[in-house]
Amino acid sequence: MNLPPLNGLKTFEVAARLSSFKAAADELCVTQAAVSRQIRQLESSMGLELFTRGHRLVELTDAGHKLYSVCHRAFDDIAAVTRDLRQSQVPAYLNLHSTSSFSRLWLVPKLTKLRQEHPDIHLHLISVEENPQVQEKFDAAVTLGLEESPDYHAQFLFGEDIFPVCTPEFLQQHPEAATLEGLQELPLLDLDPKYWRARLWSPVDWRFWLAQFDDAGQADTDRKESRAKEIKPEFYFSHFPMLIDAVLEGVGIGLGWQHLVQDMLDSGRLVRPVAEHYPSPGRGHYFVCRKDLMHRPEMQLLSEWLLNETAVFRGEASSLKRAG
Repeated sequence: MNLPPLNGLKTFEVAARLSSFKAAADELCVTQAAVSRQIRQLESSMGLELFTRGHRLVELTDAGHKLYSVCHRAFDDIAAVTRDLRQSQVPAYLNLHSTSSFSRLWLVPKLTKLRQEHPDIHLHLISVEENPQVQEKFDAAVTLGLEESPDYHAQFLFGEDIFPVCTPEFLQQHPEAATLEGLQELPLLDLDPKYWRARLWSPVDWRFWLAQFDDAGQADTDRKESRAKEIKPEFYFSHFPMLIDAVLEGVGIGLGWQHLVQDMLDSGRLVRPVAEHYPSPGRGHYFVCRKDLMHRPEMQLLSEWLLNETAVFRGEASSLKRAG
């Protein structure tokens, strides 16, 4: 092949693109003298002048313009093919946004199962405290509530169901926790009011939760509100996982969200001291993904897996329930 020096061609392409030997030297991390030498060797090998030299800038000759158009296109093509080849050897990662509570307490414990069932799914997990904005063009997210967007596809995963939780040892030591009246005499753990500012919905704290029940099981607004005002939590926590850590340490009783504590209930690490619970299907959680990515095999597999794993939380209950 009758090719000129390849190093000279690369140096020429950069100098021609920047119209400056000095700028080319900066980009190539060499001296300006080295750039000039490479260009002169290239011109000598071709028997042509490729640049008209000026005081500060250089300009391409007609021959230089012809060579530059071919070189620039060729280097771009080489770069594109190289990029594609490298990417073909690297797994494609899906960016999945979810709250720190959902990530730590629900998703991370299931990653081994996900890997075993779908080894081709590679996730980049991003912990957030607010839903990502559609303007950010995120790949996918498990969101609290739904912001409609023509660019995103959404699937309902589950509503919320909220009830007290504590350790079996705590309940054994404090049997009075088995009634609503008794548990109010014990250390109650709650989320910091600031926690709820990043949420779309009103707080579900001990004051709100207890106000949903009365002693006789019938509506008595004045009595419920009076009792709720008396609630003074033992500790506040800025994040739900911290609160659950304290519950697991036997510090007190906390409110648990079913989707976040069900695994700990199943394993026996936590128990429900009372049967009362506050189902709120209107506080929906969704799997949201970009429509231009929704047909990728790994996105479809992730969607199906999330729907399957959360199927247990999708019930028909829609009203307040308490012990029979």
